[in-house]
Amino acid sequence: MKKEEIETHLKRRPAVHELVIGAFIQEPLFYSDNIFAVPLKAIGYEMFARYLVKYSIEIGKANVDKNGITSLINQGINSLPVIAIICFLDKDDSPENLELNAIDDLLRAKEALSWSSGERMDTFGYLILDSKNSFFRLTPPNSRKRTRLGFGNTGSDYLKQIQKIIETSKNDEHFSYALSIFKDANFESNQKFKIARYFNCLECLASNLKKSIGSRKAVKILLGLENGAISEININGKKYRYDVIEISGRIRDKLFHGKQFVKKDLNTKSRDAFELYDNHPEKIAESIQGYCEIEIAKWANGASNGIKNNYAQHPNITNRITNINL
Repeated sequence: MKKEEIETHLKRRPAVHELVIGAFIQEPLFYSDNIFAVPLKAIGYEMFARYLVKYSIEIGKANVDKNGITSLINQGINSLPVIAIICFLDKDDSPENLELNAIDDLLRAKEALSWSSGERMDTFGYLILDSKNSFFRLTPPNSRKRTRLGFGNTGSDYLKQIQKIIETSKNDEHFSYALSIFKDANFESNQKFKIARYFNCLECLASNLKKSIGSRKAVKILLGLENGAISEININGKKYRYDVIEISGRIRDKLFHGKQFVKKDLNTKSRDAFELYDNHPEKIAESIQGYCEIEIAKWANGASNGIKNNYAQHPNITNRITNINL
């Protein structure tokens, strides 16, 4: 494709441009009638190179001349490749609606490009063009900057917990794999998929309990929530009351087995929560993330019901299972 032709497509309106970093493609291509992807100049590693030099000088008293800095920058000159993924739209609208109308097509394109490149990619900005105006916004990485508060979360207690998790990960491959699943879940950008990934982490830790009882029941026993894991949340005056493990487990089952998750997949008590899943899946994801964090800590301390030794301490486990109503 000639340069002039590429520029013509880049300037088409209305359109939503998503700029992503981390993956490399060789040439500009139309992936569908309305999706165009163009490789752009790599950002490079200059910012990180200068940061490293500054740190090395201040902390290590290193001697770095201009040639050394230039050499360091050149080492990463092709790092952080950039792709512009453009979704062309049929009609004008507000910038918010243009982006909303394009988001699904852009997501599918990113997933396909990730497969093609074998790389993970992250969005860092959007350019939104209506018929006359241009709007742009940056999407810096979001950090909750959680502050460790409360008993066991500060000082020596916190340090001991981190050390136990690291040590257990070294010696217990099963636990290490669960940690890896949890890490991947934290990176997941799709909140609905995030729910399924967190449940998968708990399912992994509950593997010794599963036998013939099913994942959701096993996870509830793992967490000591045989009678249910009920959460309540109020959004815009509407109260949602639902079983976190029930809905999360069914989401995971449907996604894993290639079926769409629909309202009738939930039991009667939980069906009102489908609206929460549809409109605010991040709330469910936050709830089950908390269960993962607690269970990982318990496993590292040898206190998890999922550890074989602990499982053996519950001879009446079968009787406990029969009391679970889903």
